Amino acid sequence: MTTENNMEVLEIQDEEPKSKENKRQTEKKARPGLKLLLIAGMCVAFLIPQLLLKNLVSERKSTESLAENEVFEKWAGPQTVTGPVIKVYYSEEKDNKKETYAKIVLPEQLDVKGDVKTKLLKRGIYDFTVYETALDLTGQFKLPNDFEKMLDGHEWCFEKAKIVVGLPNLRGLSDNVTLKFGGITYDMVAETGNLKGLSCEVDLSRVLEGETVDFSLVLPFKGAGDLMFAPFGQTTTVSLTSDCATPSFTGYYLPDERQVTDTGFQAEWKVLAINRDYPQVLNDSFFEYRTEFGYSSFGVELKVPVEQYLQTDRAIKYAFLIILLTFAAVFFVEMRKAKPIHPVQYLLIGIALIVFYTLLLSFSEHMNFGLSYLIACVMTIAMIVVFMASITKDKKTALGIGLLLAVLYAFVYVLLQLESYALLVGSVGLFIILGIAMFATQKIDWYKKK
Repeated sequence: MTTENNMEVLEIQDEEPKSKENKRQTEKKARPGLKLLLIAGMCVAFLIPQLLLKNLVSERKSTESLAENEVFEKWAGPQTVTGPVIKVYYSEEKDNKKETYAKIVLPEQLDVKGDVKTKLLKRGIYDFTVYETALDLTGQFKLPNDFEKMLDGHEWCFEKAKIVVGLPNLRGLSDNVTLKFGGITYDMVAETGNLKGLSCEVDLSRVLEGETVDFSLVLPFKGAGDLMFAPFGQTTTVSLTSDCATPSFTGYYLPDERQVTDTGFQAEWKVLAINRDYPQVLNDSFFEYRTEFGYSSFGVELKVPVEQYLQTDRAIKYAFLIILLTFAAVFFVEMRKAKPIHPVQYLLIGIALIVFYTLLLSFSEHMNFGLSYLIACVMTIAMIVVFMASITKDKKTALGIGLLLAVLYAFVYVLLQLESYALLVGSVGLFIILGIAMFATQKIDWYKKK
């Protein structure tokens, strides 16, 4: 009995080391999985600062918009040239009271020519483009045949008709305006009716129906942002030249001809009455229900495009991908080199990758976006390479991580420059990256003891 008991004790003692060794091996095998879960959790956690970065970009964009509105308000905002038009008053009896109304006659021919000069105004760290011009407006008016019979039983007041030129912000006027109409010169004053701008009183009693009357005026004014025109002529032509090299043609009609160079642009529009949705004779109430950009207007936006916030916002969308791939590369280094890297060190690398975007945002407000991107990349990659070299004690490995980051940042920059093909190039790039990752992990012994 004693011998048998001793043998059982020896067997139990032999099994205990084996059991402990198996447990140790299981723990060793589980460690990579636990580390991967921890890394995945940190990647997900970094979505929070990514969201905060997007909010920061929106905040800076709002600050720029506020500064722009302040500059535009003090200089003169977007301008829409409307007309000139003839405003003919008539009266009718209603409930034993005489009510006065007006009909608006649009020009038969309207030709606009001008040279638009731009300049930069600075507000804080922001530069804004404003413009000055003196437009030549020429053309002809013609009262439609049977105009007086359009409203039977109404009393027309041709002697006190008005010619009105719409200009939303009269603060932009840089000189007095005179109108030549039928060989007579009129001084124009501020108009406070439904169509705000300039007006003068003219006598139409001598103008016969169907008779063509010439008009001309020079409209000197300044503005900012948009310069728009309403196609009020039976035929409307607009010819503009400018020193703005970054115009954005906008509105209901694009130019029939345009030429944009590094020194400016030339553009010409021709719009017919049949192209728009209103006739040549309108009620005065027409202007009550249309915004100042709502008359089928067209024109050009004159300002230097500010894209740093848009580009930075697009770059932030790729932050998760860069953090994930960088963490994966560091993890592969850890597995192959059998050099443990603490989660706190992963965290510091992730923070460095996030700080890249704050550097990019701040630099891009003061210099070209491409140069800002390059500087932020160099600073971030240099910091991570030095940090990895101190952790792994292997300069080649650290430089490898730096090279990977350089490739990733270059890839993202290419995507930022693409618009129509960004999805295609991005998808192919991710496929290639996945293939490289699969190849790189083939030689890793996931169960290797440390």
